[in-house]
Amino acid sequence: MYYPIQIPYILNKQFAESVKYTEEIITNLQDFVLCIWEMQPLTEKEALVENIIIADGCIDLIADFGEKQIIYCGMRKTDFNSKINSPAYLFGARFKPGAFYAITNVHATEAMDTFIQINKIDANFDIDSFFRLPFNEAKIFFKNYLGTLAYNKKPNMFISLFDKLSNNIPDSVSEIYKLLNYSPMQCQRLFKKHFGLTPQMALCIIRFQKCLEIIISGNASPNDVLSVLNFHDQSHFINDFKKNIGVTPLELVKKYTNGEFLQYNCFSL
Repeated sequence: MYYPIQIPYILNKQFAESVKYTEEIITNLQDFVLCIWEMQPLTEKEALVENIIIADGCIDLIADFGEKQIIYCGMRKTDFNSKINSPAYLFGARFKPGAFYAITNVHATEAMDTFIQINKIDANFDIDSFFRLPFNEAKIFFKNYLGTLAYNKKPNMFISLFDKLSNNIPDSVSEIYKLLNYSPMQCQRLFKKHFGLTPQMALCIIRFQKCLEIIISGNASPNDVLSVLNFHDQSHFINDFKKNIGVTPLELVKKYTNGEFLQYNCFSL
């Protein structure tokens, strides 16, 4: 299954010291929601904290208790400039790629690289009443609300597509066209509607997320990364990786293992 990785607590020391980040998988929502994530403060000290959001092809529904707003939002590229005012209290649902359109009937392009207030999608949602609830009660309400969104809906072929592509990553977008049996023009249109991405963007995200999964597993070898993802050379791999996450593979391994990292040539600077 495609399960993208978000690791702000590894990428930024201040985030790790200020914010507790957790993810929870909700079994009865798994057809549409990858996880419910949560951020709570580790300290009451006020700070503007950097939150690096890695590109993952998902659109989230985010409840921000500091700003008192609920928004849909997705990112086509990694956001290196997102900030959180700590002490921070937030939670959100990370929808599977393709699920936002299936649930809301709003084209995914509308929610990419921007914010959509929940009332623009659901005019009946009472934001004021929601934020009057204590944090934990609001989270329960939020989960139940997600259940009503998914009620009587079935996942379509596009919601399962990232799972399929992640299990057998294509070498090029032409393979995606063949797999779906659509013309390039049809694929471009359908991908924008369901994912808010071009097929090439989707493929790049899937490849990078697979790369990230392999590297932080602790069991990676040079051939694992380069062969699975069809990188032609080490420098291409390192440059592509850094563009997506802001650090080289070796730098990430050092951060992830606190200095006890694997000495692989493919992770060299």
